Amino acid sequence: MKDVVKSRIVRVAAFAAVFGLLMPLATEYSIAQASDGIASSATDESGGQSPTPTVTPIPSGEGAGAGAQPTPTPTPTPTPTPTPSPGAAREPEQTQEQSEQEQDVARDDALTAEALAAPVPAASRIITSPDAYISAINASKATFPNGADHVILTSAAYPVFAAAAAGLAAELDAAMLYVQPAGIPAAVRTELQRLAPTTILVVGGTAFVTDAVVSIARTVTSDVRRFGGASVYETAQSMFAAGTAGADTVYLAGAGTIFDLPLAATLAATAGKKMLAVNGNVAPTPEVIAALRAAGTTSVVLVRGSAMSSAYEAGLRGAGFAVSSHVNADRFNLATVIARIAGVGRTTSFLVNPWRAWDVAVAAGVASVTRQPLYYSLYECVHDVVAKDLTASRARVTLVGDANSLSAAVASNTYCSAEKTRRQNALSSAIQSTLSSYQGVYSVTVRQIGGLSEAVSIGGGIRREPASMMKIFAAWAVLERVEQGRVSLNSTLRSGVSLGTCIQVMIHVSDNFCHTDIVHWIGIAELNRMIRAAGFTNTVYGSVPPGTSVLYAGNRTTTNDLAWLMERLANRSILVKPYSDLLINHMRSQIGRSRIASGIPPGVPQASKPGALWVASGLLQGDTAIVNGARHSYILSIVGDNAPPTAAFRAISRAVYSHFNGSFGTAASYPVEQMVTRTASVLRSSPGGPAVVTIPAGVILEQLESQRVWYEVRYGSRRLWTYYTGLRNR
Repeated sequence: MKDVVKSRIVRVAAFAAVFGLLMPLATEYSIAQASDGIASSATDESGGQSPTPTVTPIPSGEGAGAGAQPTPTPTPTPTPTPTPSPGAAREPEQTQEQSEQEQDVARDDALTAEALAAPVPAASRIITSPDAYISAINASKATFPNGADHVILTSAAYPVFAAAAAGLAAELDAAMLYVQPAGIPAAVRTELQRLAPTTILVVGGTAFVTDAVVSIARTVTSDVRRFGGASVYETAQSMFAAGTAGADTVYLAGAGTIFDLPLAATLAATAGKKMLAVNGNVAPTPEVIAALRAAGTTSVVLVRGSAMSSAYEAGLRGAGFAVSSHVNADRFNLATVIARIAGVGRTTSFLVNPWRAWDVAVAAGVASVTRQPLYYSLYECVHDVVAKDLTASRARVTLVGDANSLSAAVASNTYCSAEKTRRQNALSSAIQSTLSSYQGVYSVTVRQIGGLSEAVSIGGGIRREPASMMKIFAAWAVLERVEQGRVSLNSTLRSGVSLGTCIQVMIHVSDNFCHTDIVHWIGIAELNRMIRAAGFTNTVYGSVPPGTSVLYAGNRTTTNDLAWLMERLANRSILVKPYSDLLINHMRSQIGRSRIASGIPPGVPQASKPGALWVASGLLQGDTAIVNGARHSYILSIVGDNAPPTAAFRAISRAVYSHFNGSFGTAASYPVEQMVTRTASVLRSSPGGPAVVTIPAGVILEQLESQRVWYEVRYGSRRLWTYYTGLRNR
């Protein structure tokens, strides 16, 4: 215990020596304002801007534990720097005046003391929470039961800052807590008082953590300092300049996502070196090069997942640095590669779900300060390569997450290959059991986005009449041509309606006229060629003369093809993001929501395209949707004929949602009167025909049919027509 106390005293002295070089905190401490040249911003799904690289699950299935996994790329293994015993550090002389040489010696001793790791938490699970503040508090209590000399505060809204600060936390043996942008929650204040730090470090510029937080922190200790900047990159450089660890070798990771930073932090902590978060999507900036040179860096180790390009590595080599890389686009495999290096002599392995961003940053801090390896895990199970490595290490495992982020199967190190098979069988059984209660003949395909990439197909390969679901293929074909620069969304069809407007009404109210216009504009033969070339070999438009409706053309597809198209839209692999998002957003706003959309909880985002068509056996019905559940997202495509009831679609939808996200109560419901007048609107006797009545804004209407930009609505007992822009969804 005396050695620990002595080490902490030395660390305080070193911290004071280093930070004495900084200006006293008045507003924010920042490095040069010209940083990596890109503020930390990312477009979210709604098209808004968030002021930092926001971590959003990428619906790609990459690293999902499905099928064969890529082999970790062999990478050079940096030699860990030997860690001197804490006893090797000696206290600086207790005199007010020291020579410059004596100050340097004292500072060197302090650096040695910084290699002391925090005690590894005794619990097998650090229980986190959907509340980021509580998550960090629980981790702090588990890792620093006797208090901490230093505490790092970052905004819970931007956990990438906490991940970028994990290396500094390791250097200073610091606890990390989350705060609000302009305040400190009561529970966090209580934890600060328990920790009783001598120094509090606020990480992030005033756009992320305001000076109000600094003022509140000063009620705990007078020594409150900020490391900030206009972006996470500038903030990272300010921390890098102030840290005390060795900098001859520096560990770099991109901050474009949150996944790579924790791995770089654990490597740096194990080696007793610095880490630096950078913008890996551009070439190294002059500021980064200057910071590395100023620190005396000669070699750089890159942790290269999805947030850093090969061009960044080339730029560092061109600047004269020796560079080695750990490269793997699969975050589970990359974490395993890093853990084998950082985990030499481990006593514990930490496991966290990468989709809960604030937990990832919390786990980064815990793993770094304890000098233990960090792995990523799915909620349901442990990725096979991770599970195998954990078994081989024989170290105990500590989960960082609650039961909603890491299941009991993860705690027992259940391999994902086995769990995936079990879950797919369970889902198939649940769907077939549901179908047995309803009349009709069905095809059903389910494809999970991400996670385990579960896939179930019940008659999914049978070619069937798709009704209006075929319109998704037509819309995609137009947008592919727009993406190629061959046409514009403003280009007009023979009807005089633009392509962009025709796509909108074709999806929004399932307009058949625009569908026919688009198919003949492309040409049926050419459209079928495009569909085949994209890999949809079971999808085809029937042949009808030019100008003839394609509604009963004998079109055919499968639920497998429909689900695959929707998955490729969701992961932006069939169209670039702006055009994928355009089509998905049209499907989010379409008004036919009595099937899949009515079988999921209220408020759950979904993007769907239903269809219905009278055929010889009765009313054929179908629906295909992307559902973004609370825990998992997935694609569901259903076609039923021989008089299938709409209730069957809702029941299948509920069964699939419950499988991925847990059971729920009352499902969403939508009114028959789906629309409301946006402004005072003229109702006409026919499309573009004589005016019958003008109604005010706010009148609720049922939309019945359409002819391109004219919507037929029920007004009282009458069926009348109005221009589409005068209406909006309820």
